[in-house]
Amino acid sequence: MKEEIYEASLDPAIKQKMNQLSSVVKGDRKAKMTFYDTLDESSEGKRARLKAPVFRIERLRNLLCGSYDIHQHSGPSPHTERLFDEIDLAIHGCYMGLGGIVFKEQYMPSIRSVRLVQKMVDQWATEHGRKKIELFGGVCLNYAVGGLNPDAVIASYRLGGKYVWLPNVDANHHREVVGHGVGMGIDMIDENDNVIPRAKEILELMAETDMVLGVGHQSTRERLMVTREAVKLGVQRIEVNHVNYPLSWLTPEQCKTFADLGAYIGIYAIDETFYTWDDIMAIYQAVGPERIVLGSDRGHPALGHPIDGMRRLIVGFLQSGIPDEHIKLMCQTNAYNLLH
Repeated sequence: MKEEIYEASLDPAIKQKMNQLSSVVKGDRKAKMTFYDTLDESSEGKRARLKAPVFRIERLRNLLCGSYDIHQHSGPSPHTERLFDEIDLAIHGCYMGLGGIVFKEQYMPSIRSVRLVQKMVDQWATEHGRKKIELFGGVCLNYAVGGLNPDAVIASYRLGGKYVWLPNVDANHHREVVGHGVGMGIDMIDENDNVIPRAKEILELMAETDMVLGVGHQSTRERLMVTREAVKLGVQRIEVNHVNYPLSWLTPEQCKTFADLGAYIGIYAIDETFYTWDDIMAIYQAVGPERIVLGSDRGHPALGHPIDGMRRLIVGFLQSGIPDEHIKLMCQTNAYNLLH
């Protein structure tokens, strides 16, 4: 008698998992994020397969080359061990032809080390016949730099800092969500929804510069009030970070609200267990490619290489039927405009 062996991969529940993970919205029908499409075995179906276009890897290369990873985490960091330091990541990015990388450190200003690494990677590019890559840094206003500290903003700007990220791990909303030091963090607005004076002072300083305001780990109410105030004060460059991250999740309609204020909407690779491709496409459809930028938000050992995150986002859009020129806007042009 033939031995019976349970085939888990054919279990309806397991097959449903694959369907959930691999389906994306494409127009008014579903498209697969895998390459295993249902085969039409009719004569017409076979003839169609015979002449079906092959996915050309050059499309991915042309989009990845010149792209900007708007949010990358490097070591060393007092927060957690990182996969690579800035030198490693900058050389990897230069080798792959990235246009630029924004390095974010949560506890220390990143701009000082970025300036040194820029010199090293420029030399590496010259020695290896590669196009130079642009590196950017800034300061994240957590308690380690004094919280909402105007002097930290000034010091970062004078060294060439590009980003000022609002508090993340020390934001009260972040602490409430993760259950760490609840109520001991930093708020951006008061009980009347007014931006607090210290935060307003920082926005006023930023309006005098070409720095980018990174809005991320605050509550949706705080992010909206701060963005409105920033626009009112004349801040020209604003990015709403990782809207597809559960802690800072925004609905597609909320993303459009921020985009209509002039902010760029950051879609990040992070960890794909946090979101579905349906979520990404809903944001794309609500906002449009003109106000979206892409970032990996990778560097943590659990998440993998940042460049692989960027590749995954680009391939996801390609397989969703998004035109190459729209993807180029999101991964290259918009980030360049935000940073220059």
